[in-house]
Amino acid sequence: MGPLHGIKVLDLSQIVSGPMAAAWLTDQGAECIKLESPTGDPVRQFGARKGDMSAIFVAVNRGKRGETLDLKNSAHHPRFEELVRWADVLVENFRPGTMEKLGWGWDRCRALNPRLIWCAITGFGPDGPYAALRAYDPVVQAASGLSAIQAAPDGTPQLVGSLVCDKVTALTAAQAITAALFHRERSGEGQRLDIAMLDAAIAFNWVEGMYNQAFV
Repeated sequence: MGPLHGIKVLDLSQIVSGPMAAAWLTDQGAECIKLESPTGDPVRQFGARKGDMSAIFVAVNRGKRGETLDLKNSAHHPRFEELVRWADVLVENFRPGTMEKLGWGWDRCRALNPRLIWCAITGFGPDGPYAALRAYDPVVQAASGLSAIQAAPDGTPQLVGSLVCDKVTALTAAQAITAALFHRERSGEGQRLDIAMLDAAIAFNWVEGMYNQAFV
């Protein structure tokens, strides 16, 4: 029985960063429902696969139960409301404003479940000039400076051959969620967490990748 036994996670996220964060919570004993739209998580189609189940999908959704709902269909809203009330943690990684457009933003979900911990993972944060942009791992590698410190001898930036920014964001989100759960044990309060991939990648990169900027 893991340390998060009894904690219930509602995972609305897709691709890698959000699903991997939720998978780590599941590894620690949490119960997780992976909620997909009728079209399914796009990562189902990435790389090696059998049918509609890719190796990546299996790796980042291990230990979860699956369910399909269409949040654009009002007939599915009662079930989603039930899941929001059920959950201790909700994880989503849509672009800012998407959940609000669907009618299920933070304020509405918090009203249904005041103890809910909502973790919103975005590329560049909830606001600012890049907030609405799609952010995939290679984009964040470039924006964070990670590709620059991997430069070829001629100075050409190079990508790391791994989804390192997705993965470090997942670790950051999982740690933030467990800290929020600890805070809730003390205070009884839920909260919203905003995790930007760019922030997580820069913090990861800063230690030795940007030490020349540490002193002025």
